[in-house]
Amino acid sequence: MPDAAPTFEDVNERAKEDWKRDTTPFDRVRSVMRTAYEPMSAATVAEHALTSEQTARKHLRSLVDHGYVAETASPDSKGTLYQRANDSLALEQARRILDETDTETLSTRVLEMREELREYADRFGANSPDEAVRAHADIDTETLLEWRTTRRNLAFAEVALALSGVDDATGAAEAL
Repeated sequence: MPDAAPTFEDVNERAKEDWKRDTTPFDRVRSVMRTAYEPMSAATVAEHALTSEQTARKHLRSLVDHGYVAETASPDSKGTLYQRANDSLALEQARRILDETDTETLSTRVLEMREELREYADRFGANSPDEAVRAHADIDTETLLEWRTTRRNLAFAEVALALSGVDDATGAAEAL
């Protein structure tokens, strides 16, 4: 008779064991921070990274020093919280965009998004979604979200274009 299928708990425990065996504590701490959406304490990072709090703190300090993670004060002022640094998020997203899109298409899309933002500004008499809200413009939640998303996507796309220029300049310099 075949063995019973493992329970989900057993599968999760096995995956944790494999992750711990196949990665370093630093890689696990970085992985936890890469997917963190809210600031976390070192103890929470340690728990998720399957390491000690002391080890997590050591690696978090290194990630802070390298600009990948940012420190922030805990609301109760009893400790430091850690979150992914905005710069590292922007660079990662820009790299992803460059991997998926050629610069000509990206340039065209940037122009389209700039035009979309001009249309929002004209329509609501404001330069930003927040300004429109403060001015009590008649704007629905969905439109507000679309405007904010377009602004965010434009920012990422512009960073990607800037990086492509750096990549092109670096490649040209190396070719000399």
